[in-house]
This record gives sequence, C-alpha cells and structure tokens, in this order.
Amino acid sequence: MAGTMTKPTEPLPPVAHEFHRLVSVRKVTEGGLVQAVTATADEMAKIAQFLDVERVDALRGEITLNRWRAKGLRLTGRLQAEVTQTCVVTLEPVTALVEAEFERKFLPEGLLVPRRNESDVFVDPIAADPPELLGHDVDLGEILVEELSLNLDPYPRKDGVAFDTVAAEAGVKRESPFAALAKLKRRLEDNK
Repeated sequence: MAGTMTKPTEPLPPVAHEFHRLVSVRKVTEGGLVQAVTATADEMAKIAQFLDVERVDALRGEITLNRWRAKGLRLTGRLQAEVTQTCVVTLEPVTALVEAEFERKFLPEGLLVPRRNESDVFVDPIAADPPELLGHDVDLGEILVEELSLNLDPYPRKDGVAFDTVAAEAGVKRESPFAALAKLKRRLEDNK
C-alpha cells in the first residue's frame, strides 16, 4: 500500500510508583505519631521504573508527625534507601546508599497563604519551604519517593572514574579549552 501514513508515537505516560502509605490526620494526637514505612519488592520495582533507575533494593523511612499551628501538621523523617543507577561515564551499574533527613509542614486550605498571580515566580533558596496543603490523609509513601528522588545523585559515577580517565584509556588526547580558543583566534586573524 503506497502512501500509508504512520501515526507518530507519543511518549508514554510515566509509570506510577504505587507506593502509598496513608495516615489519617485524626490519628495524630498532641503526643505525636511515629510511623515506620518500608517498601515491598513489587513497590521497589515500580519506584525504580518511576525514578528511571536500574534498581531500588531497599527503601524505608521513619516518620514522626506532630501537631503544628493548632490545625496543621509538622512531619520530620529519615529516609534510607539502596539504589542502583547507571554510571554516566562507563554505563555500568553503580550502587549507592541514600540517607536523608527531611521536614514537611502542612496546613488546611483556609490557612495557606495564597500565591500572588504573577508571571515571575521568586524562589528564595535560603527560606524554608512553604507549607503544603493538608487533606484528611498524609501519604507517607509519596513523601518518601519524593525525598528519594531529590537525594539521588544526578550524575552517578563509579569510584575512580572521570571523563578524562575514559578519554585517556581510549587514546583520545584532550585539548585545553584555552588552546582551542587560541586556534580560533589565529584563524579569525588569518581571515582578516
């Protein structure tokens, strides 16, 4: 059949991680509430797909929820995970232990400071994060996946491997960027 058109493929939607541990806000008393959360093997496989890493071999957290500002919640936690990513230089697996401490604050909708309707958004890197919207439940699984993603190494490398090492092993001689600029300058002067 001549002239058949093929439909361009659209990117697939991201895979849901399906790691949810809901805690009812009503369970948090004045004395607080401590929750230990651990992902199952199936959940870790889906989290690995969601985060686009090779494997997640362990993911657990200990989270403390306390009342904050009468109607809000303050959540503090510690995350531990074992993750295998791909080395950006050699493309070999790199396993790392990820440990992080975090804090989140939540307020009901009526107590959140409304955002101004501006085209430019100013983010103060030093200021504390603004409170998040508090519903009837807090999803501790979602929070752990978010914190894991924030604490992953964006450029994982095997120990002792650098871009220069790989180039040297391949017999590629790297030229200084200043030498390249000097060549360009000479070429431009020769063309005058």
